[in-house]
Amino acid sequence: MLQSETGVSGDFGIGVMGVGRYVPKRKITNDQVAEWTGISVEDILEKTGIESRYAIEEDDTASSMAAHACQDALKSADIEPEQVGLIVGCTSTADYLYPAMACKVHQILDTKNAYAFDLLANCTGFQIGLSTASAYLTCHPDLEFALVFGAAVQSPYVKWDDPNDAMFFGDGAGAAVIGRVPSGYGILSDEIITQSASYDAVRLRGGGSSFPLREDNISDGLQYYDMSGLEVWKQVIQFQPRTIRRSLEKIGKTVDDADFFVVHQANLRLIEYLMAKMKQPLSKTFTNVAQIGNTADASLAITLCDSVHRSLIKRDDLVVLSGVGAGFTFGSSVLRWY
Repeated sequence: MLQSETGVSGDFGIGVMGVGRYVPKRKITNDQVAEWTGISVEDILEKTGIESRYAIEEDDTASSMAAHACQDALKSADIEPEQVGLIVGCTSTADYLYPAMACKVHQILDTKNAYAFDLLANCTGFQIGLSTASAYLTCHPDLEFALVFGAAVQSPYVKWDDPNDAMFFGDGAGAAVIGRVPSGYGILSDEIITQSASYDAVRLRGGGSSFPLREDNISDGLQYYDMSGLEVWKQVIQFQPRTIRRSLEKIGKTVDDADFFVVHQANLRLIEYLMAKMKQPLSKTFTNVAQIGNTADASLAITLCDSVHRSLIKRDDLVVLSGVGAGFTFGSSVLRWY
């Protein structure tokens, strides 16, 4: 059934009220990566379009970065921590395996009236987190605002002498406050596709229950990222455009109707290819991957924040938020910006 463009409920929509971001200060340049890996600066730029990435310093943690981003989002939305009823944390690199990092952010922010949990969907996490929080606000009238963050601390898991890892990944966090907006605005549709045939193409095994880190396996390299870049490319070019188109079709729209695309910042060349495949100009998106690298779970949140702060998204714009996460899970949301 075709969904009309009136939002997910008859009386109101759920939209973004404020955004925030945090990137650590330690910069890793292509010159450094070239020295560590033996790949040339020219090759890094040609393959990825990335010029630099940032890594945590001694005092940074995933939760501290997320809290910084959340504080900025609260300030942007002009609301107090006690007004938040729900916190959804989207991360695959939390401080601990458990408890949920959203609970630590809850503690830091003193959001005493909120409940909190984590959601794991890797680089699609923030998009799915927004969708999940939107459903909670729609179904629970006692909830006024929700806080959704994406956070990534990847630098400890990168083999810095391996160009397949070292070229791409950076650390960071981004956040958004969502709340009720007039009907016809906010999140209008979502689409999620899971393609699990390539489940092992991007993985971090060490520390999982199948590969607990112990004295006898600590030298096996299980604690580092393991990625097939070619398989990622194949998956993205096939399924991300399909996910975007389906999310728009649900409200009777096409990619040509979209005013702006916020997409996961995995690789500048991949974003260029994605936009070209959809026959959309690069002017309808914003990229920061050249400056901060692939920030995984934080990528969509930071990119949305940067786009808003640059006034690239305006009221009444039809905005597509689209990610791809290991597993693989592809997700897209369509918003009428308020």
